[in-house]
Amino acid sequence: MAMNENATHISTNRFGARHRLLGCAGSLVVLVLLMVSAGCEPAALTIDSADATPLPAGEGSADFIGRVGESKTVTENDAFHGLLLLADGKDSCENFQQRVETLVKRGLVDRTWTFGANTPLTREKLAYMMYQVGKVDGGVILALTGPSRRYCLREMQYQGLMGPGSGYVAVTGMEYIAVLGRIDAYRQSGTNPDVNGPSLDSPQAGDDS
Repeated sequence: MAMNENATHISTNRFGARHRLLGCAGSLVVLVLLMVSAGCEPAALTIDSADATPLPAGEGSADFIGRVGESKTVTENDAFHGLLLLADGKDSCENFQQRVETLVKRGLVDRTWTFGANTPLTREKLAYMMYQVGKVDGGVILALTGPSRRYCLREMQYQGLMGPGSGYVAVTGMEYIAVLGRIDAYRQSGTNPDVNGPSLDSPQAGDDS
């Protein structure tokens, strides 16, 4: 009788332990599902459009190239305007926020960036944008991990679509227009038209990327 009582007690303990284990496993699954669900929510865009300088009304590609090409630095507002002109031949957006939302939706800029209408565009952001819009044939790392500003810059430099230099340097008007022209040609032919020619857009800073 004592043996039966002990056996029953052991069996009950095992059942209780198994029940608690299953309960913990179930809670863990619920927690993971909640985390995944939360992770699926897109991050809110960080957009600073305060005091944004309005772009010239009805500006076409030729006027844009002439205006921006003479700029010491290119703002994100101008850069995104030019990106839409390249991609669509027109910019139907009414303001900077609409440009950001449109480009994020199309995957031409990364939604995790901090956007500022009057913020100077950096070379690594330029590289990412042009890599995406040009559908540039990247290397193994980009194929495995997806585009990032750092590796897009390296690939663009490797293919001669951008000159050497740091990714954190602000883009000049001359550099922006030069890269825009190369990517426009690349989109049509799949090759860099002046890969062996002189680089007119290389900044003075050293390459620390």
